[in-house]
Amino acid sequence: MKNGLYTREQVVEFIKQGRIMHLCGNEETLKGLPKGKWIAGMSPYVMDGVGKINEKKIYVDDFSLIAEECEFATFDETDISEIAKRNKFSNGFVFVILPIDSEVYFTFANHSLEYENLYDNPVVGYISSVLLSNYGKIQPKVAIGTDGVLHDNKAAVMYVKVSDRLRVRAEIMNMDSIDDTTPALKFPKTGFKQSDCLIDGKPGNIASYLEAVKSRIGHYPQLITSQNGALVNRDTKSVNVQTGEAVFFSPAYESDIYYIVKQNNDYQATFNRRLGRKTDVIACVSCTSYFWLGDFEYKHIDFNGVYTFGEIAYQLLNKTIVTLEVDLA
Repeated sequence: MKNGLYTREQVVEFIKQGRIMHLCGNEETLKGLPKGKWIAGMSPYVMDGVGKINEKKIYVDDFSLIAEECEFATFDETDISEIAKRNKFSNGFVFVILPIDSEVYFTFANHSLEYENLYDNPVVGYISSVLLSNYGKIQPKVAIGTDGVLHDNKAAVMYVKVSDRLRVRAEIMNMDSIDDTTPALKFPKTGFKQSDCLIDGKPGNIASYLEAVKSRIGHYPQLITSQNGALVNRDTKSVNVQTGEAVFFSPAYESDIYYIVKQNNDYQATFNRRLGRKTDVIACVSCTSYFWLGDFEYKHIDFNGVYTFGEIAYQLLNKTIVTLEVDLA
């Protein structure tokens, strides 16, 4: 079965067939689905041949051809640290969906890299989200098919076992690069909110710095860092010069050195060029930043998937593409 958009009626049939799936829709389309082997989140932004804003169908990633077994769980902020430790499968992957701005979302984002057994299997997923115009007005939800309950304050998790003949891996791609002509930024703590920092080794304030950059380029910049060679963005959410505080869509880590992003001038071409090299992608998650900055609505994209307010590959990311890929062992 091809990954893509399907009607609710079609999805109900897939569930009855026992397919192991990731589903993505809105509350109306997901509410009341039959119990089954599925995990669900929300986002209206999808890749389905072209970039689309979808409010009537359900996006489906079908893992049935590679999945031998699966289990499901929900976590809140008190036990999300157990997410990888509770996985009983030695070969497979963990798919997780978090409601944006929930306590479990903040807890996972700030601490996931500290979790026991995190790297035993790929941990991938995304942040359940809504139309940008509804952000802050409607709280997105998540669900697992064992009970079908929609939660706005819990993480939905699916553990999938695959054959020993296969290996599953998580890959991240960043379409931007580091502008190494800009100052190096270092923060004293890990968190979404930052204030005092070091700017090229000297004490400074991140809000004042970002405001000064905005006055030159016309908008608040994104930050970027290299984590063992992987480029990771931190999107600026808000800046308050009066309080001296800047807030990001994913936490800046105290161990990383950040710079201003050097933005790509053709996201669509880069998107397709990078994805076009891949042959065994079973799930693809991307950021709504690409959807808007790349003007992707009705534009061709080489892989189907969902655009969200945050991607997960062991940690919370943004302005990134995360792919789940399968190879022969």
